[in-house]
Amino acid sequence: MLNSIFRKWLVASIAITVAILLILTITISWLVQQQFYRQGLNQLNDRSITVERAYKQFSQGKLTYVEFRQELKRVEQEHHIKISIFGKKVKYSKKDLYEIGVRPDIESWVNAVSEGHRIEEIAKFRKQDDSKTLIIGFPLMKNKQVAASAFVYLPIEDVKQLAAPIRKSVWLVSLAGAGPLILLLWFAARKFVRPIRKMDKAASSIANGDFTSRVEIKGNDEIARLGSSFNLMAERIERIEEQRGRLIMEVAHELRTPLTSIRGTLQALSDGILTTKEQQEFIALSLEETLRLGQLINNIHELSAFEEHQIKFEFKTVDLTELVDQTVLQFKHKAGMKLQVDMEKEKHISLEADPVRIRQLLINLIGNALDHNPEGTSVIVRLYGNQQKVKVIVQDNGRGIAPEHLPHLFERLYKAESSRSFRGSGLGLTISRFIVHAHGGTILVVSELGKGTEIHVELPLVRT
Repeated sequence: MLNSIFRKWLVASIAITVAILLILTITISWLVQQQFYRQGLNQLNDRSITVERAYKQFSQGKLTYVEFRQELKRVEQEHHIKISIFGKKVKYSKKDLYEIGVRPDIESWVNAVSEGHRIEEIAKFRKQDDSKTLIIGFPLMKNKQVAASAFVYLPIEDVKQLAAPIRKSVWLVSLAGAGPLILLLWFAARKFVRPIRKMDKAASSIANGDFTSRVEIKGNDEIARLGSSFNLMAERIERIEEQRGRLIMEVAHELRTPLTSIRGTLQALSDGILTTKEQQEFIALSLEETLRLGQLINNIHELSAFEEHQIKFEFKTVDLTELVDQTVLQFKHKAGMKLQVDMEKEKHISLEADPVRIRQLLINLIGNALDHNPEGTSVIVRLYGNQQKVKVIVQDNGRGIAPEHLPHLFERLYKAESSRSFRGSGLGLTISRFIVHAHGGTILVVSELGKGTEIHVELPLVRT
């Protein structure tokens, strides 16, 4: 059964090769045969010159009629051809010509030659329906007038016998070459499908849960590029699977904490072991946990919308200087003297953006800097602008982030060890990255343990 690409490719290649060999062999055989036909016609043209010479001698009285006929018979016997002559004063083997072809054809030949034309024909031999005859027709001239129509002809069977050994050799060479050629095709097919088989094996491994499978890439052809795309896909699937597992654990952890707190409060209220003051405190704590739980769910839902490209942005001209001032003012009551704003340019910086999402971006970045650092940490927001782009830097002098955590900060629910004791969903930076990329910008985190963290955001003034 043709149940593999190797067999299909091999069978198709062999079929095409055999077809090409067959066509070439038949074509070469036909060309060889036609060449022998041409040689036969050339020989008949040579004999026609002999007949013309003999007739000229007869017409000049150098040969008698009997000698002329004897000369024609000699030519026929020596060269194994037939001669027929139609004329008022001379006829020779006229009836033999009517054994060739059909009468209308013969009459047209005779008429054409009698008008002074020369013909070359390949016609059916009526005595043997499966054979043909080469025919040369030419006029015999006397005093610049057509005196008779002469025909010399040769059965093609004689020509075929001469061409047969060569045609047989062509077929033998084709058959002899077919075997090694099919063997080469077999090896070529195996080499061609080997990377595809490896890719199929790797794909099966990935389908069975082994996301570490990769394919070896050689060369720079379509198969190599397909292998490169496959490896890239496998890496992304592996990364997504790791993120999925971590997402499940992180979501479970984030949900477990507020649920445990709420359950403990309800259990204490149910048991009646709390004083009135303690009840108020526990209820306030539970309310805060439910709000955080709701915020987590909202963030997860929003992140999913970002990933599915379901968030619609409404771009307009935004005064970024004013927007930064408003956002910083929003945090002033929470941060006190911890938060400062530094504007490099006094003039207002405007850009084409979605003001709601840019505000959300600033809230996420400033909120992270405030929430993930201890008391006494200063947070500075800097704004720079030129003719092409604007740059926002949120800087703190807090504890910093270890280098091994920096590549993962924008992943969903990822929290560096230094920030795990602080409350938060771990989705702020992930959402921030989607917002920045939607505006055609870039976001980068620069940090060093013990020296603080800087988050750099670059946005083009005009969205392209």
